[in-house]
Amino acid sequence: MNGHLDRFPPRKEDTKELKNICNRLDLIDIWRHKHPDKQTYTWSNKDRSQCSRIDFWLISSDIENKVDSVEIIPNVFSDHNTVSIKIKMGNNVPKCNVDYWKFNNSLLNNEEFTDGVEKLIDRYWKQAFTLNKYANFWELMKFEIRSLAISLGKKIAKAKQKRESELIEKLMIINEKNYLSDLEQNSLFALQSELNKVYEEKARGAFVRSRRKWLEQGEKCTKYFFNLEKRNSEISCLRQIRIGDSISEDAKTISQYVAKFYKELYTKDYFREDDIDLFVNNIKDKIEKISETLGKTCDQKIKTEEVDHCIKSLKDNKSPGNDGLTSEFYKFFIDKLTPFLVNLFEEDLEIGILPPTLRQGLIKLIPKSQKDKLCIENWRPISLLNNDAKIFALIFAKRLKPGLNDIIDEEESGFMPGRNISNNIRLILDMIDYNEYIRDDSFILFVDFYKAFDTISHSFMIRVIKEFGFGERFLKAIEVLYNGCNSSIKLAHGTTPRFDINRGIRQGCPLSPFLFLLVAQVMALHIKKDQFRGITALGREFKLSQLADDTTIFLANKNEIPNAIKAIKDFSQVSGLKMNINKSVLFPLKDCDLSEINGISIKTSLTYLGIIIDKNETNRSDVNFKPITEQITKRYNTWLMRDLSLHGRILLSKAEGISRSVYLSLSLEMPKHISKLLDKTLFDFIWRKKCHYLRKNVLCNTKKNGGMDVLTFETLNNSFKIKWLINLLTGEDNMWNAFPNHIFNTLGGIKFLLKCDYKLEKLPTKLSNFYKQALLAWKLIYKHNFSPTSCFIWNNSNVQYKNKSIFFPRWYENDIVLIRQLFNSHGHLLTYEEFLFKFNIPVPPKEYAIVLDAIPTSLLQLFKGICNTNQLTTQTIFLADVDLCVNSVSNKQIRNLFHTTTLPAGRFFWDSKFVDINWSYVWTIGNKYCLNNKVKEVSYKILHCIYPVKKTLSRFAVDMDQTCSFCGTQEETIYHLFVDCRHTHVFWTEVGNHIGNITKETVTFLDKEIILGYLTNKVDKDFIFITQLFLLLAKFHIHKAKWSNSKPRFQHFLNEINQYSHNIKQIQNKKAIKTNLIFEKFNV
Repeated sequence: MNGHLDRFPPRKEDTKELKNICNRLDLIDIWRHKHPDKQTYTWSNKDRSQCSRIDFWLISSDIENKVDSVEIIPNVFSDHNTVSIKIKMGNNVPKCNVDYWKFNNSLLNNEEFTDGVEKLIDRYWKQAFTLNKYANFWELMKFEIRSLAISLGKKIAKAKQKRESELIEKLMIINEKNYLSDLEQNSLFALQSELNKVYEEKARGAFVRSRRKWLEQGEKCTKYFFNLEKRNSEISCLRQIRIGDSISEDAKTISQYVAKFYKELYTKDYFREDDIDLFVNNIKDKIEKISETLGKTCDQKIKTEEVDHCIKSLKDNKSPGNDGLTSEFYKFFIDKLTPFLVNLFEEDLEIGILPPTLRQGLIKLIPKSQKDKLCIENWRPISLLNNDAKIFALIFAKRLKPGLNDIIDEEESGFMPGRNISNNIRLILDMIDYNEYIRDDSFILFVDFYKAFDTISHSFMIRVIKEFGFGERFLKAIEVLYNGCNSSIKLAHGTTPRFDINRGIRQGCPLSPFLFLLVAQVMALHIKKDQFRGITALGREFKLSQLADDTTIFLANKNEIPNAIKAIKDFSQVSGLKMNINKSVLFPLKDCDLSEINGISIKTSLTYLGIIIDKNETNRSDVNFKPITEQITKRYNTWLMRDLSLHGRILLSKAEGISRSVYLSLSLEMPKHISKLLDKTLFDFIWRKKCHYLRKNVLCNTKKNGGMDVLTFETLNNSFKIKWLINLLTGEDNMWNAFPNHIFNTLGGIKFLLKCDYKLEKLPTKLSNFYKQALLAWKLIYKHNFSPTSCFIWNNSNVQYKNKSIFFPRWYENDIVLIRQLFNSHGHLLTYEEFLFKFNIPVPPKEYAIVLDAIPTSLLQLFKGICNTNQLTTQTIFLADVDLCVNSVSNKQIRNLFHTTTLPAGRFFWDSKFVDINWSYVWTIGNKYCLNNKVKEVSYKILHCIYPVKKTLSRFAVDMDQTCSFCGTQEETIYHLFVDCRHTHVFWTEVGNHIGNITKETVTFLDKEIILGYLTNKVDKDFIFITQLFLLLAKFHIHKAKWSNSKPRFQHFLNEINQYSHNIKQIQNKKAIKTNLIFEKFNV
């Protein structure tokens, strides 16, 4: 605004247009208004020879009196200072209620806190053990631990705030100077680094709450994570609700309405015991009893090692319950807490109730995808339990889980190891695609249960568990878990009053899924036993499929629909689960003119388990993948606004892109045009929609081959299809595999077909698009090594009759599969009579003639003279050197088969300059250290010769000055910038001398070592480790110097090393721990 006050050196600025805008809109530059004569700047270059105030707040003049203060203060991770403004708000702005306290895990690094907690645990454990009463002392102990954490946390926060204020004050004093000496510049850098540490700690806290990987560590992430946390908070909080015909945003009204809704939802329904007895007795003979071993396991006393294992299996960075104690807390004090918990749990089982805090839950409402968020029913209640209660439930969940396969029927896929949600989807789609195998005008009923998990009767659940043969102790544990439990709802403005949970299974409890499966199994037995006809196809009757509460019933025709509804209602009258007629849907497998039957809507397109089910195969894939494609593109574009490293973008390409296509790819064909579009979007994102500096295949290389392990959508999709084929190959002949097994059996079965040299378009059977894509993916990686002795007659792309491959089941069943079997011992083709005599099967002459006619003359010539043997080919199938019939193959092994290693161009360049390069070592040097991605990226680009020096950039800007950014005389190439420049040379000498001083070794860097890394035969591995680390950090320092228009300065580099040393002390991974130990050894 003012060229004299706001610029140094002062210069005249044309700000007429900006001033006119301010006058027209009645805006004022509030900082200048408050400080009319002060010279303070928001930006400067490194030596402060140029400064300006180019950041400012423009506010309406009528709120000037509401501005409390406006200041220019130092900023972190930026060359611009912050302009801070504080405005007094009105008293009528609603304030959020205080939320539940949550333990700050950083206190675990505080010796005063850990010593205090250990003393508390010891004191209360001793008292509890002496009196043999554990519940009260456990509760008192938790209360005192919380009090200690809050008190000490406030003390630490106060000290940090004081330190932050001191740093800002010192920086403001320096920033007000026009010129800085070298000493003052070093002081400025040191103070800025110290302030950065303070804000990094704040950012790390925001990261924990955001539940996202810290992909931008060291990449100016602070602002992002604070904003991300805010966005997540807004998304997960219910801020408005529809009540009757109106929409309310009033916090008190919402709280009362939500509390009333859930209090009524969890109010106990009463069912007659006689009705429950009659229902259970009707299916009693069908209920599979648990094994004696499982019964004993579930009923045994709680062991120390069980509690220990459950504590270790708790997931980190998860929201705790209302006591605030995190899983990290329990893991840290595991040795002292475990015996206390063992005795506490045994006491609870004896008296029949948990202590008060273990009975309390905090319900977090999660909006259901693509549902109206104004409707309270479209929010899913997830219970956040205290970790001690979670450990109790986890003990019995781990006991129960291994035995579920023996008592839960194959129709259920939910929460079952080895069963997949894609089974349910594929069965539906197979019925649609091959409905010619279904004789009747059949229907599929998609049943919607109203709040299934939340409405199960506790008494019915206990009765069901008893009928499976579980013992009294396990039954007591379930009763204890639900006896007297209560919850409150977490809302945007605090929490609702507490209410009792008298029915339902709490979502968020580790045991809940398995308890629900037991109830769902009883429902499945009832439906299967009920006298209605299911869909009959392929010699099998299909009646239902389940994925937890998602139940699908298969009906022979419309006359069976009332019977199925009655069967569900009979179950509802004893269990509490109620069918939601309005949301349940009927899907006709054949043409149907009706719009509804028995009040249930009929639809030919619907969403099932997140997949749009449509009769048209092509349309089905498009309508499912199009929204995902748009979503991925949008997410990539959002992240492009961030200053991410190459490695960070590649990680995000998987987290925000690849992962979103996984679910659909497991069940659907991914059209070729979709995979191409997604892969183009992926690589455009990786290169920021600019020039692709490396070939796609190079990026897809493994890291030891110079790549970044990039995974493409096409490869992922093909890998899933191969995995599906392998599962089909090794799987059982169950309901899920009925359709694919039947289709492939028309070609000799999947095991035989996969060994054939087929062409999809020549196979003599109808294949769905999903099957085609799976078989095409197999062709891409399975090697068919042609040999006259193992050349098949059937499904052979070279053996065709009327432009189709041939397959005759009768021949195949009699082991006639090879062309060489049609030749006699002298190498001549068998005559028809010889064939009948040799194989003794009734083959018509025409059929034999078709086979001989299908085999081309050129192929027959290869077999003439070959002596025939009766030995047939082996029945094994090898993929990636793994016998699929015996061993499993991982997804990673499959993905690797789709990629061929490509040599990077950078390798050829450096090979021409240096000799004897161990490239597999060079490519992976950066991965051995605890470094942020941007440090690694500099070395990675140097190795690939794609670092943006002026020589390289001049290809895109002809008039660009190509002289070195440091010396200004020589041409700026990678080699000159990082090795040859006189400024760089001095810097490397000082770095080498410093390493020599701390390691007591003589260090002189060769050109090869600067570029490629420290390649030496020295025995001292710690010396090599620290030298290599300094090389990586030094190259990053040179990089920063280039782009900040300064020169490499050893003193600044030393400050960066000190900051790095401080940062890794806060990290507990193996790389950081190793670095810390070596730094201590050399006193870095």
